[in-house]
Amino acid sequence: MKKRSRKRSKPRTRIVLTLAILVILGISAVGAAILFNQFSGDGNKPPNDTNPNYPVKILNKQIPPGYVMGFPVEAGWISGMNAIFIENAGQKVSIRFTAKSGGTVTNVAIDALLYKGQPTVKVGLQEDSNGSPEGQWMKENAFGIVQLGSKSGFKTVQLGTAVTLTKGKVYHVVIEAAEDPLNGTAAIASYQANGFAQPLNPDDPDIVWNDPQMNILYYCGDAWKEQNKWPIFVISYSDGTLEGQPYTLIAQWVVWGATYVGQTLIPASDYNVEKIAFDVSLGSSGAPQDRLYYQVRDSSSNILAEGVFAERSQLNTVRTWVEATLPTPVTLKAGKLYRISVLSPQTDFANAYYLFGHEFSYNASIGYGGLQYQLTSSYDGGRSWNDNADADAVFKITTPG
Repeated sequence: MKKRSRKRSKPRTRIVLTLAILVILGISAVGAAILFNQFSGDGNKPPNDTNPNYPVKILNKQIPPGYVMGFPVEAGWISGMNAIFIENAGQKVSIRFTAKSGGTVTNVAIDALLYKGQPTVKVGLQEDSNGSPEGQWMKENAFGIVQLGSKSGFKTVQLGTAVTLTKGKVYHVVIEAAEDPLNGTAAIASYQANGFAQPLNPDDPDIVWNDPQMNILYYCGDAWKEQNKWPIFVISYSDGTLEGQPYTLIAQWVVWGATYVGQTLIPASDYNVEKIAFDVSLGSSGAPQDRLYYQVRDSSSNILAEGVFAERSQLNTVRTWVEATLPTPVTLKAGKLYRISVLSPQTDFANAYYLFGHEFSYNASIGYGGLQYQLTSSYDGGRSWNDNADADAVFKITTPG
């Protein structure tokens, strides 16, 4: 993956990421590499705690000691993104999930493309039977047909008939060949490892919505087998509600000089913050000239806390969690905007640090925290900030224990 530094003058940035493709056929694993072209950004304006352009959810729940909030989902950190291949009519893929909302479903979307040929696939919904798809489409016709193209990205499929999902019940988005023989090979994108969560928690935007049933399953003619990967999918309800896992890209942001990177947050409850953590690494050169520091700022860019985040000797080119303890706990108030970031003022671009996060290309409102949380960057040493609605840093905040 290339080093990346977001340009403020380009609200939509084209990203090309080489994916490690893992296909499991029965008990054998076959590796392959393809290019996934992703586009990020959806035109959402940056957040503002005094005049937000979207509703801000306020809970003011009682926060216990040692409480961890944030977006600590690391799925895929070791080897990047993946795809599961469908090469013939005997192979199928299932995205298993627990319905978070419930209601009438009209469309489903998956991230898929052709690997070769011109494959046409069915995409639809099935009930769960002991952890596997039931084997028949809901209402017999709850599927659509799509011919895959050469570009990755979400493919939205309208179901042949609308179906009702029950909140809290497990379902499957099933993808299978729509022709026999299949004219080519279909690649269904996923993350390298499983995140077991939908990023947006409608009840509490400060934490993810955990789903221990979430997984990808693969069928190769004998039995469904769990692949332990974070799926990429979106369910569309007739009332406009969306749910699913909309991130399609892991990315690294460079931290150097006047370029600070972190997360903007408008918490739904009051927090006394004692620790902050990010997933970071050295860049490919591994030779930054300065330490990595942290700052906590309010909406007026006043610095509430700052200090050393990591010594150069603590890090290498492998991604790792680093957690810093603040000298004195900082109070974050519900509904107010804050930014936590890392910086390295004396480090040049060639030796930059990396901070890691997720990007998505379907709808920013169903990413982590909705639009109350966004990855943020400053290119002038913290004087001004660029909040990216299409991205979120991997981070966590902990209250005093």
